[in-house]
Amino acid sequence: MAYGLKPVKHAKGGIVRTNNFSGVNGYRIAATAPSAFFEGDLVTFSGGNIVTDMGAASPGAVVGVFWGAEYVDNASGEVKFVRSIPASTVAKDKYKVYVYDDPDIIFQIEADQDTTAIAAADVGKNVQIVASPTGSAITHKSGLVADSSTKNTTNTFPLTVLGSAELDDSFTSAGTSMDILVKINTHQFGLGATGVTGIA
Repeated sequence: MAYGLKPVKHAKGGIVRTNNFSGVNGYRIAATAPSAFFEGDLVTFSGGNIVTDMGAASPGAVVGVFWGAEYVDNASGEVKFVRSIPASTVAKDKYKVYVYDDPDIIFQIEADQDTTAIAAADVGKNVQIVASPTGSAITHKSGLVADSSTKNTTNTFPLTVLGSAELDDSFTSAGTSMDILVKINTHQFGLGATGVTGIA
């Protein structure tokens, strides 16, 4: 089952943690959520707010990965902490969002391995995502997966393949999904939407 992007470790030995900044300057979602948000979704900026950015196979400049939010319920006035937000949910004010925004975080994601599988020789190449994933309101996880058949050196592809995330470090053949390790290639705080050309 897909789960989106899950942080695993820091490429430079730093601390893996979410970020929000502080006060009114942190990451925010509009008081009426413009779309559904799920743990593990790619997000970016729009009009100064955080939005999901997965409607295309290559989303462009990515701020990071959504990992929950805090808000005041519009009806009860209670402060709530959530791992997912249904589309059009209305809060009393903007949502305070927690994002894994460090461009050096290494993530784990499911690769679909559908028509053309990622193999060990593809480490260093870039891949697109399967656009417009559907998350789970039960697990709160994103439905985001890597599109294995797009593996290439194209610099604007959003994810760079770093290796297998399977327990035995193996790679599956086409038709059997698997977990891989990736970095966000088109990171807003890295090189932006232009990304880096993959290694053939």
